[in-house]
Amino acid sequence: MPTNKPQPAANHAMTEQRIAEFALEESRLSNIAYRFKLVPRDRVWKDWDRSVFEPNRYQVIGLAGICLQRGEEEKAHRTAARALEDIEDIVFFVGQPAQAVIVKGSQGTSEIINRPTICAEIIARDPGHFGRAVEALDGAFPGGRVAGKIVSED
Repeated sequence: MPTNKPQPAANHAMTEQRIAEFALEESRLSNIAYRFKLVPRDRVWKDWDRSVFEPNRYQVIGLAGICLQRGEEEKAHRTAARALEDIEDIVFFVGQPAQAVIVKGSQGTSEIINRPTICAEIIARDPGHFGRAVEALDGAFPGGRVAGKIVSED
């Protein structure tokens, strides 16, 4: 499942939203999604001794990228985790902040955008729950600095 990487603007003026999009494209889970087909299983083990199955409640795997402001790196992980803790029917992992994003241009050249970013991997029950998780992050990091993308296939 190749991902469609966003192309940088012709005038190199990167908005915070575009930096967040590049951050989630460069994240670890997006790299896995490129190599493998991410499809949820119909059922999963219910108990530790693997004798009973239950239906899989989670069907969507997605990423959220956040462009951080200077000085926000120290508290970004906790802020993102707190925003996602209140959302029902999701499981999440918030990564550590990165100091820069590598942007590949349309002509094959790479450019480093020296802006801190952070990404979260989100497993949700359905696209609506994933959308609520992205909205919660947008509320915690206002100003159009959050980008979200579902990387699983139904």
